[in-house]
Amino acid sequence: MDRPVLLIGFYNKKALGVRYLEQALTAAGYDTVLVFFKDFNSVKPQPATEKELDLLKELILKVNPGIIGLSVMASLYLETVYKVNDMITSNFKIPLVWGGVFPTLFPEKCLKYADYVIRGEGEQAICELVHAVYSNKAVNSILNLAYKKNDATYINDIRPLCENIDKYGYPEVGGNNKYFIHNNTIATGDPQLKSVSYELTASRGCPFVCSYCSSVNLKRVYKGKGNYVRFRSVNSVMAELKDAKARIKGLKVIHFWDEIFSDDPEWIDEFSSRYKKEIGLPFEIWGHPLKVNEELISKLVSAGLYKVVMGIQSGSPKVRKVIFHRLETQDEIIKAGEVLKKCKVPQVIYDFMLQHPFETDEDIKQTYELCLQLKLPYELQLHGLNFLPGTDIVDMAIDMNVLSREELDKIMYSSIQEQYNMYWGYKNDSPVSNFWYALIYMTQFRFARPISKFLAKRSDSGLMRKLAARVYKGLQLFSRLRYFIKKGKLVLRAVLRKR
Repeated sequence: MDRPVLLIGFYNKKALGVRYLEQALTAAGYDTVLVFFKDFNSVKPQPATEKELDLLKELILKVNPGIIGLSVMASLYLETVYKVNDMITSNFKIPLVWGGVFPTLFPEKCLKYADYVIRGEGEQAICELVHAVYSNKAVNSILNLAYKKNDATYINDIRPLCENIDKYGYPEVGGNNKYFIHNNTIATGDPQLKSVSYELTASRGCPFVCSYCSSVNLKRVYKGKGNYVRFRSVNSVMAELKDAKARIKGLKVIHFWDEIFSDDPEWIDEFSSRYKKEIGLPFEIWGHPLKVNEELISKLVSAGLYKVVMGIQSGSPKVRKVIFHRLETQDEIIKAGEVLKKCKVPQVIYDFMLQHPFETDEDIKQTYELCLQLKLPYELQLHGLNFLPGTDIVDMAIDMNVLSREELDKIMYSSIQEQYNMYWGYKNDSPVSNFWYALIYMTQFRFARPISKFLAKRSDSGLMRKLAARVYKGLQLFSRLRYFIKKGKLVLRAVLRKR
């Protein structure tokens, strides 16, 4: 009997990538073991400890896998990936394969650590690789695979995209083949079973070309290989949700992690009708100003849509178009906000990336002015700009002399804590920028808007800037309290729906 395949996901106990691979391997007849290594924490993420590495080592000894796969979705946690990789190679002679966004874009770099790299969607490739390794057969014809042989690197072609993604099935919830290593402990069983939320995607791919996102470069990898954006059938989505609802006893909310939720009228009609009857839980989606349709949003709200997170990123048309490669206009953003308000979406969150090297004081002031035109109620999610390897904005920063290659490498490959500190807590040296940042934050509070307007008229005053900073800090505390109140209401709403 073949030895099992061990798959490791990092900083995400729901890790859809490894769960889909598990589904594919199981369907192909291979026993699979999943390890969720460390939990997600975007504020204080912790690198792997020696104890956690020892726990993983003991598990590998126990499982005795024939191949080990590491899911490397981004550069954020490479320091932990390297530690895990080093522990495995130092103690075992087991073939290692890396997959995910980072290996897809940088296969040569990853082959310094792994025996194999799977690029792009890996369900078929990993099954073929496991078969080849277990049968001692050549891997040179496996599409999506990169590997080294006799010190030479080979990068095979990418296979055509699967148009009917229902064929991939959906991840299994539960099972004793799953382990969770976190806080120096190891737990057997699917950690998702204890969650109050469930995450899924109803599609693959993104139609947009934002410069700060790796999606556009993944699309280029698949150029000429079929439609990059594909949607699952409503039947497939409903089957997954009903299964999750039956297995996760404390389930209260559904998170759709599609880069852009479907705006196909027929799909929305069927989904809205069936979701309300068959699932009946609050759900959230990501939105886009160019994909907000009043009729469709109204149907989703009726079905249970409680939150839309919509990326705007900047109130400066120049920053959006020239730097971020986003084509929506100020009027289109404002109109989308009006639709969300008219449809009475319970929670609307606008996402902005501010105080980055491309932004001027005038740009951030324009963001404040745009926020004043957005209809309340809404909340703001403010953060910095993540420079991710393989994104267009990295080369733009170099070409525009904003940052050097050395400076960018230091940012992109620093520790996980340093990267998140930059993302959430970047400190701008400009007092003018910090002033407008504080005023932007105020716009989400109806009672604070008049204060922001009063201060905006006196932006040259040092005293007013200090006052803005104090109001901002006070509102941060209020915002945390508001968050817990809304979360409590959401749980109560879900409980009452079940009765």
